[in-house]
Amino acid sequence: MVIFIGWWGQGQLSIVTPLAVLRTTIDQGNFGFLLYDPFSLVIWSFTILGLFLWGRGYFCGWLCPFGAFQEVANWLGKALGLRQIHINDTWDSRLKYLKYIILLGLVAVTIIAPQHIDTAAEVEPFKTAITVYFVREFHYVAYAVFWLLLSMVLFKGFCRYICPLGAFLALGSLVRRREWIDRRVECGSPCQLCKVKCNYNAIKKSGEVVYSECFQYLDCVTIYERPDQCVPLILANKHKSRNMDSAS
Repeated sequence: MVIFIGWWGQGQLSIVTPLAVLRTTIDQGNFGFLLYDPFSLVIWSFTILGLFLWGRGYFCGWLCPFGAFQEVANWLGKALGLRQIHINDTWDSRLKYLKYIILLGLVAVTIIAPQHIDTAAEVEPFKTAITVYFVREFHYVAYAVFWLLLSMVLFKGFCRYICPLGAFLALGSLVRRREWIDRRVECGSPCQLCKVKCNYNAIKKSGEVVYSECFQYLDCVTIYERPDQCVPLILANKHKSRNMDSAS
């Protein structure tokens, strides 16, 4: 994703596009600018389709070059034995609101002071890390590198707490038509394994998947399908074995 969609295809989506659409709508302008970058337009098309089918995770978890960059950084951090930062549920839920506040601020800038939107959108490090290959002024590079270094110890912190594009897609994922990640009655009570294993903390204690925060890492799907990992299946198999032993 970093090399093909990002550096080669220059298909890193940005909140700038939805904001430009908003400004053009207000000005009753021409949307022809969307055709200037056909590769990104294709990615946008698949992303919008993914919102209907699976939610934000289709892009955020699988197609986003900077998101993949952070995953590589986290893998490297773990390989180096760096101690990982785990934020508790209370602060995690609070910090996740930051991206919506940032998105609201960018919308306000787009409406009130559109001449400053390019500067405000630099809250995304995408242009620095992907579009121009880190060839920029020092402060932009330092900002992008900061998030990558932080990702070595905090799994995809920018995506989870800051990204305005992620907030936009999270709101867009409200159009999702189905809950496609299967759950069992025992999910949440007594089993909490999926919640514990979810790096995005996108599963409630009740076992319910929060699709607006789900990046489709699919650990929970793996656990659900594996009789040697899913606690309800393990208990059911043990119960079945005892009944067979009793019958024999």
